Amino acid sequence: MEAVKQKQRVKFSIEGSKDNPIYEAADIHPTRWNGWLCPIVTIEVAEQIAMDLYNKNDPTDNEPFQDVVDAIIHAKENLEDTVDVGCGLIWDEVKDSTNK
Repeated sequence: MEAVKQKQRVKFSIEGSKDNPIYEAADIHPTRWNGWLCPIVTIEVAEQIAMDLYNKNDPTDNEPFQDVVDAIIHAKENLEDTVDVGCGLIWDEVKDSTNK
C-alpha cells in the first residue's frame, strides 16, 4: 500500500521575520530554492501575499507582486486550489510564531 504524503503546514514570511506579514502554507516543497522555503498556499492566501507585496510608492517596481499574480492566474486556469508562491522570494519558516 502506498504511503499518503502528509502536508506540511508552516507559518512563513519574508526571511522568516516576525516583522513581516506572516502567512500559513497549505504545504511546502520538500526541497528549498537557494536555501529558501518554497511555500504552497491557498488562492486566498496568495491573493493576500500579492496585495502585501504591491509597491504603492512605485507602481513601476512591482515584479514580486506580478510574479505572484501570474502564479495565481496559472493556478486558476488549471483549476487548482493552491498556488506555488516561491516566485524567487526569500521565504522562510517563522519559528515559534503565535501571532498572524
